[in-house]
This record gives sequence, C-alpha cells and structure tokens, in this order.
Amino acid sequence: MSAEHTFAENTQKTFRVTTENDKTRAMKPSSLFFIWFAANLTIGDFAIGFIPISLGMPVDYAVVALIIGNITGGMLLGMMSMTGALTGKPQMALSLGPFGQLGSRVLAVLQWGNTLGWLTVNLVLASFALHVIVPGVSFLIPIFIVTAIVFALAYAGHNWIRRFEIAMSAVLGVMFAVISIRYFTTFSSAYSYHPSGLSPLIAFGITLASSFSYIMAWGPYASDYSRFTRKADRPRRSFGFTFAGGAIASFWIEIIGMAVAISAHAYISNPATALARYMGAYAAVGMISLFLGGIAANAINLFSNATSLNTAITRLTRNRALIIGVIVSLALGIIGYSNFYGFYETFLFILDYWITPWLGILIAHYFITGRNRSTGLASYSGISAYVLAILISVPFMSPGAVFEGPLAYYLGSVDISYYISFFASMILYITFNNYFRVNHARGAKPLG
Repeated sequence: MSAEHTFAENTQKTFRVTTENDKTRAMKPSSLFFIWFAANLTIGDFAIGFIPISLGMPVDYAVVALIIGNITGGMLLGMMSMTGALTGKPQMALSLGPFGQLGSRVLAVLQWGNTLGWLTVNLVLASFALHVIVPGVSFLIPIFIVTAIVFALAYAGHNWIRRFEIAMSAVLGVMFAVISIRYFTTFSSAYSYHPSGLSPLIAFGITLASSFSYIMAWGPYASDYSRFTRKADRPRRSFGFTFAGGAIASFWIEIIGMAVAISAHAYISNPATALARYMGAYAAVGMISLFLGGIAANAINLFSNATSLNTAITRLTRNRALIIGVIVSLALGIIGYSNFYGFYETFLFILDYWITPWLGILIAHYFITGRNRSTGLASYSGISAYVLAILISVPFMSPGAVFEGPLAYYLGSVDISYYISFFASMILYITFNNYFRVNHARGAKPLG
C-alpha cells in the first residue's frame, strides 16, 4: 500500500463524526442551503456593508459591487461543496490528489490557522453583543458562555450542527427581517447620504474584493458538510443550494449593514455599536442577532478547525482537536478582547491569500484535468503551481498598512491579487500536469 493511500485512509478515519453517517451519506442537499444561510447571517457580513459608506461610495455602485462579489465568491464556495458531493471526502483531504501528502498537510495547517482566526473574531464579537445585553458583568462571562455553547455543538457532531443551523436560519432570518423592516419604516430625509471620498472606481474595487474574499473564505469548509449528502443526488444540487444559501444571506446582511451605516451619519469603527445605537429601544434584537450569528458561524469554524488539525496530525483524535481549538481561541479572545478589531481584520485579510490559488488548483484537478487520472506526479504540479501563483500575485496585494504591492499602488490600493492567484494557479496547474504526464508517458523517470 502506498504512503499516499495510507495517509488518505487515516485522514478518512479521523474525520468521521459517526460511522453510520459516513456509510449512509443520508443528508439531503437542501440542508446545505440552511447551513450556509445561517453561517452568513453574521456581523462579519454586516461589517462589510460599512466599507463602501466609509469610502464615500455611491449607493448604486456599492450595490453592484456587493452583487458581483457575492456571486463570484458564492460560486467558488458552491464548487467546493460540489467536490464533497462527488468524492464523499472532507475538504482538506481533497488536497491529497493535486498536492500530495506533504502539501496536503501544509494546507491543513494553514486552514487550521484560518479557522482559528475566525473562531476568535466571532467569539469576541458574539461575546461583545451578549455583554451589551447584560451589562455590568465581567467580559469573561460572555466569552466563556459563547465558548461553551460552540464547543457543545461541535462535540455533538455534524448532525447537531446541521439541526442548529436550520433552526438559526429561521430565527436569524426573522430577526434580520425585523431590522430590515425597522429601517424602511423609520427612514427619513435625516438619513440622506452624499457620496464623497475616493474615486468611485477605486471604492468599487475595494468593496468588490472585500465582499468576494469574505464569502470565498468559506471555501475550505464546504466539503466538510457536503460529503454527507446522499450519493444518489446529483452533485450540482449541492452546488446550487450552497451557492444560494451563502450568497443570498451574505448580500442581504451586507445591504443591511450599508443601510445602518448611512443612518448612523458617520462611519463607526465597531458595527455592533452602530447597530445597537440605530435600533434604540430594540437594541436587544440586534445584539441577540449578532450573538446567535456568531454562534452559528463558530459551530462551523470549530468543527472544520478540528478537521484541519486531524489532517495535519492524523493520530490526534477529533475530541482532542476540538479541545485544542477551543483553548487557543479562548486564550486569544481573552487577550485581544479590548483591542482586537484592526489587528484581526488585517491578520485574516493576509491569511485569505492562501485560499484562492488552492481553490483554483482543486477546481482544475477535479473538473478540468480529470481527477481519476491523478498520480503521484500531480503533487509536483500542484505545489509548483501554488507557489508560483502566489508569487505572481504579490505585486497586486494591498493588505492595509502592512504591505502594498507596486501594481496595487498604481491601482489606487485596490487588491486584485485574489483573482490573479486564482486564474494563475489554474493555468499553471493544467500546464504542469500535462507536462509531467507527457514526459512520464515518454518513459521519463517519475518525479514523485
């Protein structure tokens, strides 16, 4: 038995929630709509709506940018969900084909860091919302309450997370509908908005990149849930329900965020504070929505965090991986509670750079080059294409005040590196894969 086959078998074992679930794959694809709908009714999406207003962007331009960002990012999320339905494998295990054992483990470590960052951000924001509802208590109490709820859901497993997300789709849907109705029923000329600031095209690019990168960042999670869908169902159904659930919820909440930002008369750095002030006597409704949204997102974050750590360390049990994720995120949340927003925004923005070239290579591998023809040679194709795609995209990067690539500077600090690395990785992977296959067919010594 090859090393890669052994690794694949080990990772499949460690990812199992229950043996029965993996054998039957009994979940309906429609459940994916509710999972991704609830996961995107969060403060993260809400905060994105503040970006175009803070840039002084015309509302019509902002709406178009958010539509395009959610459609393109949602399509990538849907494609990753489709791979899980096709293979029945968790997301990070899919990297074994194009990246090999070593590359798959490295990517799993990156995803562990990605989910850990989002765990901490949602932990702090959900705790802040709870603290607003129950003022006067130590901030540690809300943090421990949120952590305990999230851990219980992730420990219970996929089925309980699915049930919770379906329930949250209804609860959060109603709550955000109340917020939407309040906006339209209380709208007045006092909320007039006069765009000013950056060039509309530059603001458009920044808003588009922000919206796209947020929903796209769910890509490394997608197959962890779609792998449970019934084998008899067409994989395209998993794509459709995942895309619809994620894109609709994300766009809706971003529009609400934009409306609240306009009504606040000025950009407020903490969106939760803005929502509480806007809701007035109904502030509790807004805070409960943000609190439950943080729980819904973090249940998925912690479940996939443990899955990623299991990929990197196959001997680690799922429960121990969950405990490690909870302890680290709890510690980071306590340390960064009072001054975390800008730091984590930049941290997560930089961390997202690894995702698009990885998605590009997976799409090329499973939908273009033919996944059944994969051999050990593909690991060289994947690793080479991945590294080169990131290097090519560096001049286009502009992650806040940390770094600004020379080409991003000439584009007015608009970050288009995500798109560059995505298409570059696909083209390079297909090229390298064909090259290695042709040389191998001619009798050349295999490279892996």
